[in-house]
Amino acid sequence: MVVLEGTGGYEIAAVEALQAVKLAVAVVNPRQVRDFARASGKLAKTDALDAKVLAWFGATMRPAPLPPVDVSKSAIW
Repeated sequence: MVVLEGTGGYEIAAVEALQAVKLAVAVVNPRQVRDFARASGKLAKTDALDAKVLAWFGATMRPAPLPPVDVSKSAIW
């Protein structure tokens, strides 16, 4: 399972590429992840820490994967 934060649409190409190689993908609310980090005492904001917190959030909260995207109908491909 790959967990991504929603970024206002910038995540769409990544979701499609990951699903094209048959990986399960969940897109989560960035505020929920930040609140999760804050509740665990992780207040620093770096890319490395964000990645660890996002992985921890995914393992703990187990978000539902998105249904597969039909790449043939996508505007990205």
